Amino acid sequence: MIELIKKRNYQIGDYTKIMDFLREMYEINKNQHCWLPSRWEYAEHLVNPLYVERGDFSWENFIQIWEEGEKIVGVAHKENGPNAFIQIRAGYRHLEKEMIKWIEENIAEFINNKKKERKIIIWSNDSDTYRNNLLKNHGFKKSDVCNYLNVQDLDKEYKINVPEGYIIRSMSEDIDLVKRYNVINKAFHPEDDYKEKVPHSIFQIMKAPMYRPDLDIVIEDKDGYLASSCIVWYDERLKIGMFEPVGTHPDHLRKGLGRVVLLEGLKRLKNLGARKAYVESYGDERYSFYKSAGFISYDRDYPWVKTF
Repeated sequence: MIELIKKRNYQIGDYTKIMDFLREMYEINKNQHCWLPSRWEYAEHLVNPLYVERGDFSWENFIQIWEEGEKIVGVAHKENGPNAFIQIRAGYRHLEKEMIKWIEENIAEFINNKKKERKIIIWSNDSDTYRNNLLKNHGFKKSDVCNYLNVQDLDKEYKINVPEGYIIRSMSEDIDLVKRYNVINKAFHPEDDYKEKVPHSIFQIMKAPMYRPDLDIVIEDKDGYLASSCIVWYDERLKIGMFEPVGTHPDHLRKGLGRVVLLEGLKRLKNLGARKAYVESYGDERYSFYKSAGFISYDRDYPWVKTF
């Protein structure tokens, strides 16, 4: 019996179903056309709460699911702003025309109220000729700067040389959460003052099913301040890890601390039985940093932009 393909809005309870879908896609084709499951979890438990705090609508209002019977065959969604993504099962790529149309109608944002212009960005892997041609035919233009998709096989020994005056710790120890928040906030927002209060979005991270305090790794200086950090999301079923976010406090740059925290994360992943580690990096400079720690780029993810 042939099941009709239907589309519907995201509902409570779909989180687990989408995670199972993404895990299945990884097992079939290493997520050739999909996010890693840990990427979805990171977006749900860190990115989305952060942007909701800043006044954006929850991304759950902008997730559309295509199903054949009870089987997910595709998901179109935003992450933040006008940025949209497509997760698709092999053999159902003909649905992408419909998915692009839905994205244009539901995720595009106004950029000029007087001219009533809207903007939409759909991300596509450089190797994905099918989607890239679709986007080009729909009036999208490929941007110049890409997001590198990087991987590393965990088949080596990791020797870690910690600079003098620093020690490696993790959130499985007794570490002040305010300090933990400030090291990552200053890494990405160096202009910000020290924050005395931890935002709600940080607590959401720790509720994520994959979050492990022992993989929330920090480097502490001799005065007890945190200098660098990373979170590693470990998918025990797939035996893979993903780093996000990774950052060093601006007062401690150029000391190799970012590389140290990465290597420590890789070592801990390997000890847990992981086979591969993944990380994304936007732009050439960030890619060079991850390459220095043994990652290689297996694809590049480009934003395709359309204004209309």
